[in-house]
Amino acid sequence: MSQPASPEVIFTTSWDDGHPLDLRIADLLSKHDLPGTFYIPMRNIRPVLPAGDVRDLATRFEVGAHTLNHVDVTSIKDAVARAEIADSKRWVEDTTGQPCTTFCFPMGKFRRRHVAFVRDAGYRGARTVELLSTTPPRPKSGVAILPTTVQAHSHRPGTYFRNIAKRGAFRNLPNLVLGARRSNWLQTAEAILQKVSQHGGVFHLWGHAWEIEEENQWRQLEEVLSLMNRHRNDALCLSCAQLSEHAHAH
Repeated sequence: MSQPASPEVIFTTSWDDGHPLDLRIADLLSKHDLPGTFYIPMRNIRPVLPAGDVRDLATRFEVGAHTLNHVDVTSIKDAVARAEIADSKRWVEDTTGQPCTTFCFPMGKFRRRHVAFVRDAGYRGARTVELLSTTPPRPKSGVAILPTTVQAHSHRPGTYFRNIAKRGAFRNLPNLVLGARRSNWLQTAEAILQKVSQHGGVFHLWGHAWEIEEENQWRQLEEVLSLMNRHRNDALCLSCAQLSEHAHAH
């Protein structure tokens, strides 16, 4: 009698805003042999990697789009939002010389019509800031919608609950219960990563390099990456683009 298939485990990471300290994250990912997708706008109120560094980063990791000017697409006219979404794809491709197939909404803000703008621009996936998810991406209007599991930043249980309630993502409540007993994001990540490694699912770590620096969380980040590395042989380690294609295929 054949043994039942082991539950599928997927690891991915993504990093927003294109801050120069993204290069430090890239080095840590390389050290621990893990994938990463860097969502980079052309301009931001914070420092942004120069084009040469973006090009070099793209030789090791996926670079995704994050609008041209790091704008909340819900706060601007639709025609401007369309341009921000589509033109950021072209900017990434012109800068890196590689296809850009995933997009990340700045501040995680979008409405249903913006998903159609993402599809029309030619993207295959769009990353959100839904937290505590361990479920695979969900195709919507032809775009794989990528939730996340843990941000490299501590949140109060109430913040996590509001994140769940706003999106109607009540399937994430068991992970809220699991994480609420922990005092910081590192402990939450360790608990959910252990659960995913045992029972299957997607573990998606994300964050901002500038925030990690401001909060002095580099040691905690490396601890989580080291733990992911210890489990990586039992997981599919995918970029966001690969995860999006995986979702479309399944």
